[in-house]
Amino acid sequence: MNGLNTKTGRVARFGLLAALSLVLGYFDRAIPLSALLGGAVPGIKLGLANTVLLYAVYLMNWKSSLLLMLVKVMLSGFLFGSLNAILYSLSGGLLSLAVMLGIRKRPAEGALGISLLAMASGAAILVRSFPPRGALLWCILLIGLAALAAGIAFPVIRKHPEYGVLGTSLAGAVAHNLGQVLAAGAVLRTPQLLYTYLPILAGVGAAVGCLTGIIARQVFRALRLHPEGA
Repeated sequence: MNGLNTKTGRVARFGLLAALSLVLGYFDRAIPLSALLGGAVPGIKLGLANTVLLYAVYLMNWKSSLLLMLVKVMLSGFLFGSLNAILYSLSGGLLSLAVMLGIRKRPAEGALGISLLAMASGAAILVRSFPPRGALLWCILLIGLAALAAGIAFPVIRKHPEYGVLGTSLAGAVAHNLGQVLAAGAVLRTPQLLYTYLPILAGVGAAVGCLTGIIARQVFRALRLHPEGA
């Protein structure tokens, strides 16, 4: 590990993480998660590349984390997406990174906040009668899963701080979706996305955020890394 503290080591690590995030980003696009859900939630992904950003948040400084996110967004956009995809990913990435950096030392509170957001989003779905009945069950299940995941994460993290990465990942995933919806609403001039599509993504984000948090936790253990709160 001492070699990683040298300038050459840090550059090598950064390059490795950037390459890994691109590979995982490709797999994110290759896995038809939306199709598996019957097309009820278009455009959703597992967010496997976020495990790399979680590593950066806990084991690198904020400048390196920001640079890694920017490199990943730009290269992924040019290789696999479009200019709009870059804009949406950048908006989501900036908000997600800011949230994860802000709560990584208080992840339990972050998980609780996401739980409240999920329940509020679920209420918005019912009040607005969105989406159509064919997809309503999926949406309710996803929002319920979000609230359950965050509700369980809060006491677990409070009792076992070493699992804090789960709360950080969960909050970061939902923040990423929020940033994307805000950008899409501004570009497309459709602010109603905040009370239609966002509630669905809040549920999905919380669920996949827990998944990536578990993966990150196992990676930290396998590499025998013990960053604070992870």
